[in-house]
Amino acid sequence: MGALFTIINYSIGNLFLGILITIIGVALMFFLIKSWFNHKTFTVLSFIIGVVLFIFLSFQSILLCGAVTIKTYTDGVEHAIEGWVSNIPSSRHFDKNDSQAIMNRIMEEWPLVGYFVDTADFTGHTSLSIGEAMADAIREYMNWFILRRVLWSLFFIITGAVVVIKSMEGSSRGRRSSYSRSSSYGRRRPYDY
Repeated sequence: MGALFTIINYSIGNLFLGILITIIGVALMFFLIKSWFNHKTFTVLSFIIGVVLFIFLSFQSILLCGAVTIKTYTDGVEHAIEGWVSNIPSSRHFDKNDSQAIMNRIMEEWPLVGYFVDTADFTGHTSLSIGEAMADAIREYMNWFILRRVLWSLFFIITGAVVVIKSMEGSSRGRRSSYSRSSSYGRRRPYDY
């Protein structure tokens, strides 16, 4: 839940975009289910499941939008690091404490980054390479984070769709028409002897 509040605090646009994506996704899921199972009707339980699914997917999509936003920061992070270390001779190699000091500064400038990546160990890098290395590490971590959000979302969608389909009721109209057809075949007409 901390990530959700951090994203809301520093990137309100992600909140609206994440909720919009979720509304469209859940509505599309219900539309497709109704298209495939047009002889069935949704129940109250179907809509309750839809609300629960909306909550889970909102959380995932807001986190996903936040991760995408952080990826857009990485070029700025790289340039900022290069500026911070420009006075350090390129012959000097950074250790873990130096790397963490740079990461702490990144977290001050971009608090949203600090939620996802808060420790750094770029031992052996110099002032010429540390900016690119740290930015690449953030991008790589964000790619992995985005993939996890997508996989969790797919899991919730598939599970939600299956449960919604199971909660639907068959239409009484469809059952009545099949009964009337079968019963009309069994009747004898008065002139059939």
